[in-house]
Parts: sequence; C-alpha cells; structure tokens
Amino acid sequence: MITAGLDIGTTSISGLLYDLEKRTILHSLTEAHASLPFSLNQECERLQDPELIVKQVEHLLERLLAHQPEVAGIGLTGQMHGIVYLDKSGRALGPLYTWQDGRAGQLTGGTGSPTYAQQFSDLTGYTVAPGYGLATHYFNICRQLVPEDAVSFCTIADYIAMRLANCDVPRIDATQAAGIGGFSPRIGDFDRTEISLAGIDPSLLPQVVPSGTAIGSTSQGIPVYTALGDNQASFLGSVPQPGESLLLNIGTGSQLSAWVPECDNPPSAMEVRPFPGGGVLMVGAALSGGKSYALLEGFFRQLITAYTGEAPTDIYSLMSRLLSEEVPGSGSTGLTVNTQFLGTRTDPGKRGSVEGITLENFTPGGLVHAFLRGMVDELHGFLAVLEQQGAGTFSRLIGSGNALRTNPVLCAKAEAAFGLPLELGEHAEEAAVGAALCAAVGGGEIPSFSEAGAYLRAESS
Repeated sequence: MITAGLDIGTTSISGLLYDLEKRTILHSLTEAHASLPFSLNQECERLQDPELIVKQVEHLLERLLAHQPEVAGIGLTGQMHGIVYLDKSGRALGPLYTWQDGRAGQLTGGTGSPTYAQQFSDLTGYTVAPGYGLATHYFNICRQLVPEDAVSFCTIADYIAMRLANCDVPRIDATQAAGIGGFSPRIGDFDRTEISLAGIDPSLLPQVVPSGTAIGSTSQGIPVYTALGDNQASFLGSVPQPGESLLLNIGTGSQLSAWVPECDNPPSAMEVRPFPGGGVLMVGAALSGGKSYALLEGFFRQLITAYTGEAPTDIYSLMSRLLSEEVPGSGSTGLTVNTQFLGTRTDPGKRGSVEGITLENFTPGGLVHAFLRGMVDELHGFLAVLEQQGAGTFSRLIGSGNALRTNPVLCAKAEAAFGLPLELGEHAEEAAVGAALCAAVGGGEIPSFSEAGAYLRAESS
C-alpha cells in the first residue's frame, strides 16, 4: 500500500513515498533543479536539458527506494505545456522547450501581423498561448528548427516516465494532452484533422491513453504510470471530496479550482481542463497571484533602502508586524487594492489600482491588509462565474501554496470572503501526492479516481 510520486517542476524536483493505509508521506525529498532554464539563440527562449533532468530524477528515486524498496507503483507529474522531441528509440533530440519559452509569441511578419501562436490558433480553431507545445512546434516548423530525426514529442514528465519504464514510444493522458494544445474533449484525443491544417504532421503527436495507464516497469520491476498535469495532480492530492470542495492555491501564482461533471459552454474567464477519471476542472487563474504581495514587499524595500542607504534583510517580517498592529476595519476602512497588475487572461491590458484612499486609511498596515484582501477578492470573483455555470454548492475550502501556509492573516481573509473554514492539507507536496495516488488507482490499490480523496487527510488552518 505504498506508492511513489514524482513532481518535475521548473525550478525544483520533488519525490515522495506515500502510505495509502496511514494516509501520510513516509519519506520525501526536494532538490533544486540541476537544469535551470537557459537560452541559446534568442532572448525569448527558455530551455532545459532533459538528460540532466533524467539523471537527477533517477538519483532521487534511488534514494527514496533505499528507504522502502517495496513500492507498488510510480506516478509522475510536473511542469506542463513544454515539449521534448524524440527519435525512433525514444531518446530526446535537443532541449526541453519549457512552458516559459516565448518563441511562439513573436510576430510572423511585420508590425500588425499575428504571432505564431495566434496564427496557429486561427488555422486550427484551437486557442493556444505561447509556451504551449503545439505553438512551439508550429514556430519550429515555420523556422525549420524541428530536429531532422524527430518522430514524436511529449512533455518532460511523460519523457521521464518513458525513461524510467524503459519505453521508446510516448503515451500521455488527457490532462497532459490538453496542456500541449489542440486537444478535443469531445473525441478524447488530439483533433488531428484540424491540427494538420497548420502543416503539422499528426503522426508526431503522442498517443493519448486513459489516466493511470501502466506504460512499463523499472529495472526493479516497479510499474510506471502515465503522468498527470500538475494542476490536476495538485487537486487530486489536496481535495478529499472533489464535488463539494473548492481548491484555493496561492503561491507565486494563484488559482481557484473546482471539479464539475461537465461544462458544455466554457466561460471565457475560466479554463476548463480534463480531470482523471472523468469530469473537468474549472480553473480561474489570477496572473499576479503571490507576486502582488512581492510587489508591495519590493516597494517597502526600495523605500527603506532609499532612506537608510542600506538594503534591509527581511521585509516580510515587517509586513507581518504591520498586519498585527493594524486592526482591519478600523482606520483602513474603504482602502481597496485591485491586484490585476499583470492583467487577466481575457484582458491582458488591464492593470491594478489602489482606491478609496482617505486621510485616515492610507497607512503602511492598511496597505498590507488591502493587498491581501485584493488577492483573495480576485479569486473569489471566480466563484460567481462557477455559480453562473450552474455549479452546485461547495461546503469545503481547501488551501494550498506557500503564501497560505505562511500567512495566517491571508487565511483568515480567505475564510471571510468565501464564508467557509479553510482546510490546509497535511503536506506541502500536493502535486507529488496526487501523482502517487494516480499510481495507486492505476495499480488497483485505489478503486477509482473519484475515491482517491478518501486517502487524504486535511487539517484546519
């Protein structure tokens, strides 16, 4: 009843062993990435070395298995959208083009021409953003940058799964396929007909299989299962009762996620993503997220440095003290902050603001409180969209992300906005836990994805 979960992030890699019977992590390891994003020929490039990642994951897995060799299966998740080209033996050709790679955001011609991502979207009818695998691949086709011997491509998590399972053909599930782009929920596969209209050879697209499909075994005989998208893995590893729960994640970015059985008319304000085992996640993402709090920290830092001539060491402690000294609702009444400093997905040009300033409420502590309220209010706005879509009543609010774990005042504001007690998961490695649960479903230790939540524990904030 023990499975392993691996999370291949952009800046770090995590792995853990999860005890299904005790509903807890037995051992966990997190390391800084051995291959940080780099550029070769263009400033907009964000590449990583897939072979360095393979070696690091193999070493991390060896250390985990040294604690517990008897593992029922290995599940994976990790950074989405990016792609690795593969040769006929299943080995990487060139770098990992990460989700941060901006090549497809370049213009196809002169001023006023569409970007490569926009042109791909116009040709196929599937909206993809720069950094999504098919937009990156389309750019590479147009610029003749696809490796000559490439026969396929896949995400980095699926490539790691291939290597661990000693496979030479990539297989991915719907959560990862949707993250590449051009995926049709209706047919449960890439829309190969429409994708071919952009000059893309559909044979390069990886085979889509059900979530939790075993693709092979390690040299020790441990089954390896298809990777999950990181958002879906985090939801699976955080939410005990999917149909009744909201997942509030606030870290560097921030999201409000809810599982619904279906969504025929997706709202423009939210993304609809496949969920393992059926149904979809409706996801509202605030682009600034935790960066909003970091923006205020940077303002205080610059102010103190300009006054004292020395850079302070810890501004966040000062902000915490300001929060405790200023009682919200007294002098800070009326001060509001719109934290859409990076725009929104539907309106990239929108910007944030500070409003309602009076002679009494414009204080450092009042500003800190207002920034936190603004971060929560932006996410709470997505709940109204869910209600308009006919989503049911949610009785639980699950929290994840470092910002919530380290800031009790932020947690309190979330509880006040949503009218529900906030439950923080027992462990911070939600995505890796979700990957471990996926392996357990694939191996039959858990009967179905809908029952995976029974193997989690949650605690009040």
